[in-house]
Amino acid sequence: MSRVSLKFFAGAAEAFGTAETEVEGPGDLTELVEALTVGRDARLKEVLDQCSFFVDGEHCRALDTPLPAEARVDVLPPFAGG
Repeated sequence: MSRVSLKFFAGAAEAFGTAETEVEGPGDLTELVEALTVGRDARLKEVLDQCSFFVDGEHCRALDTPLPAEARVDVLPPFAGG
């Protein structure tokens, strides 16, 4: 079974109340989002819907992106400014 380490940044960390966590078993980003939001406030899904995901340092635009075992996923909300 795979384990994904997550690091939340800025508003995503604020929304989830933590900067880091781990999730067991998601096969792709869609399953990861589901695991993070099941049974929780619907606003968390809204936050994740706006975020960018970086898997092992690579930006992943598609939620069907497979997650390798022991992956690290960085979750970044949109940033204002430039």
